[in-house]
Amino acid sequence: MTLFRWKPEYAVGIKQIDNQHQTLIALINELHDAIESSFTPEKLNSVLQRLFDYTRYHFTTEENLMEASGYPSDKLKKHKKQHQLFIAELNGCQTDLDSMSVEDAIIIQEFLVNWLKNHILKIDTQLAEYLISHPIQTPQSNETPDSSANLAENTRRIAEEIKEIAEHAYRDTLPKEQAVRLLYLADKLLNSLEQP
Repeated sequence: MTLFRWKPEYAVGIKQIDNQHQTLIALINELHDAIESSFTPEKLNSVLQRLFDYTRYHFTTEENLMEASGYPSDKLKKHKKQHQLFIAELNGCQTDLDSMSVEDAIIIQEFLVNWLKNHILKIDTQLAEYLISHPIQTPQSNETPDSSANLAENTRRIAEEIKEIAEHAYRDTLPKEQAVRLLYLADKLLNSLEQP
């Protein structure tokens, strides 16, 4: 059963951020399934660890975008502070994973859902509005559009395949450090290809 469904109002208009939010929602739903169907501390620990790691990766992505776009420093500090407070909450949860009960897991699940909804609808929406109106500029190349068009399209396809494999592997079997690194590289490559 799905606990947290993606809705159109959660889309902030930045593909990279929206895709990562959807992955976070999928991981929260995986946590819900682990609680509802076959709760064991080991299974819960595994799902929560992946969720926590992916959350850190997502926050790093957002913070890199803010810095690269020249996001106003007061807003950047406020946004980063929210990320830091959330990570502190997650770290507090991690210390109790081995002795966590179903009731504790449900409280964490509710916290995650509420925090993510509020963060997307308020803070990330503001960030996306800024990013859309202040696109990140990449250095211009001396290559002609014709000579680089095929290379760019092939690179985009490869990056999308890498990202799809990494996201699938992240949820399944690939060691988390390798999967997070692969996701980061694929996102970085895709993001660079989306710039004018």
